[in-house]
Amino acid sequence: MTRILGMTIYLFFVASLAEAQPTPGNETLIVTLPTEYRWKSDKIPKDTKGIRGVAYTPRGKNPESTPVQTVTVTTIDRRYYPMKAEGTPEEKWLYEKAGCPEAELEIVDRKVVDGHMAILYSIKSTKLPGGECGSVTLMTYVVEGPTALHTVELAIPTPYFTPERYKQWCDALLLSRIE
Repeated sequence: MTRILGMTIYLFFVASLAEAQPTPGNETLIVTLPTEYRWKSDKIPKDTKGIRGVAYTPRGKNPESTPVQTVTVTTIDRRYYPMKAEGTPEEKWLYEKAGCPEAELEIVDRKVVDGHMAILYSIKSTKLPGGECGSVTLMTYVVEGPTALHTVELAIPTPYFTPERYKQWCDALLLSRIE
């Protein structure tokens, strides 16, 4: 009888763990965007079902005056593309540095939660396509989930870049959670 009771408890425990895990293909990163702006989300069309993207853009009376014009969230299903967060900041920095040699990498936060890596980093003194070196700071938060790799990317133009705004976006990105 004790053995049956023990097995029942074990099966209940395993079943409850399975329910807590996101279903592959449905895992989502929820990003808490600053509330001083209204945000509109648009799906970004992709050529494959293993990658999903959403672009958030500010709305309101004067959206072009907001410091961040687009926040892009990309989810890559690891069943099809087994990617890791480790090494991502350095690879992106080398890519940006090829176009802007003065680009600087700053790792803001790096942590492991339940065996999954999460890295918040910025690349300062870089550019957007068609822009000039030093015109923006790129901020990226890359998070490994149970079934997917998530990235959140945004650019803050140099005229709008302040320590307060930088901290605001760091805090917002670090509040992101996986569902």
